[in-house]
Amino acid sequence: MRLVSLLPSATEILVKLGLEKNLVGVSHECDFPETVQSLPRLTSTHANSKLDSAGIHKSVLEVMKNAVSVYDLDVELLKSLKPDFIVTQDLCDVCAVSFSQVEEACRELLDCKIISLRPKRLGDIWNDVRQTAETLGVKQSGHKFQQEVDERVQAVRDRLAVAGKTKPNIITIEWIDPIYIGGMWLPEMIDIVGGKVCIAESGQPAPIVSREDLAKIDPDVVVVKPCGYKLDQTLKELDLLKKQIPAWSNSPRVYLVDGNAYFNRPGPRILDSLEILAYCTHPNLFPEFGEQYKEGIISLRPGLQLPSN
Repeated sequence: MRLVSLLPSATEILVKLGLEKNLVGVSHECDFPETVQSLPRLTSTHANSKLDSAGIHKSVLEVMKNAVSVYDLDVELLKSLKPDFIVTQDLCDVCAVSFSQVEEACRELLDCKIISLRPKRLGDIWNDVRQTAETLGVKQSGHKFQQEVDERVQAVRDRLAVAGKTKPNIITIEWIDPIYIGGMWLPEMIDIVGGKVCIAESGQPAPIVSREDLAKIDPDVVVVKPCGYKLDQTLKELDLLKKQIPAWSNSPRVYLVDGNAYFNRPGPRILDSLEILAYCTHPNLFPEFGEQYKEGIISLRPGLQLPSN
């Protein structure tokens, strides 16, 4: 069985299901685990990812206005790989190659089938993993993953139930300029870790908000995890972040998190993201998660200052 993945979360799902050996091609953004980076790259982007967040946003909007897709798909390479299945998505044309591009390419690959993921909520992510496992003949691996989901989510809930913590107001920032607030599965995650959701709604796209909108809210915790940004990229925009968010009176705890690895990829590492969120929400209750994921988290001091060494 020969598999192609056209988005990072799909690659991580296939690897989690024990199918890395079947992968013959991936997207240009697939970077986890590192071993998949040597596979043929089937996509490229028209957007300029070297700009700051405002520039990238404008670049994407411009490309979408003037082109069919933000991404190119190398159809000739795809044909040469002769995949049996292509795993892609039909949710966001900014996140990966459009579904119509994949459908068109598959018309010339008569024996190839498409598995399309469309997650909006946590349950959709878990269902995508199970259904992909069933389609690809590794149903037991899907059940095993669901057991892991149930155990890790319940472990967080159990500790919160014993502690009886109050619900802090939580904001997750998905993009810096303009400011997007994490939607889709993020509100459910906030609820699981014992927080109160601000602005966003479960299953709905990330809303754009103004600095004035944010000033009306008094968050206790702010998690900044720009979509696709590694920590070093977010750090470069720290001064911009200071301009974009208001000086809240209650001085919330602010964390920078690797948005490339966590929160924004609807695959197995959403479980890791949940544990990171539990730590950010209740650091004294979940200290082990702070240690486990320390390479992907920076806790800022008041005034959005970097921690002292």
